[in-house]
Amino acid sequence: MCILHVNVMFDSMKEILAMYEQFSTDVQIKQLIHHDLESHQAKNHKDELYQCNQKIRHMLGEDLSALSLTQLEELEQQIDVGLHRIRLKKDEVLLQQIDYLRKKESILLEENQMLHNKNAMTKPMLDNMEDMETREPSSVENVDEQHSRELDHETCKDNNYYLQTLLQLGPYQPDPPTEMPTASHQHF
Repeated sequence: MCILHVNVMFDSMKEILAMYEQFSTDVQIKQLIHHDLESHQAKNHKDELYQCNQKIRHMLGEDLSALSLTQLEELEQQIDVGLHRIRLKKDEVLLQQIDYLRKKESILLEENQMLHNKNAMTKPMLDNMEDMETREPSSVENVDEQHSRELDHETCKDNNYYLQTLLQLGPYQPDPPTEMPTASHQHF
């Protein structure tokens, strides 16, 4: 019985060893396949990178001697399409800047008009204050009455003068914007 038992254990060990050998062979095969796959992918990536670099050089007008007439025409068409897209985007950005500057101009014109109106309203009062400081009133009541009449008369006179001046000057026209130097034009 012992011999039978030893025999069964020996057969079991053979099976275990065979399975181990098969498993290690499978692992080695899988590792080889994985390594080959990685090598193949690396080669593909390297080829793609080379092709992209070639396209960039061609777009820059370099290494064109190897291209056929058809390839040159295709390259020219690609560049024309790209240039068209760039110009469209540039026009869009310029229109946005023009719109922004027009809005800014409108705001500044409104502020200028408000300041001009405020100045026109305060100038008569300042002039009257200067006149009052230079004269000596005879009585307080006369001063108040005289001041009231002068303010009414001066305000009407100044408003007429202001309107006449505006008509003579015409509408406000801002100076054309000056060109700001870009980073490429600046010298350090």
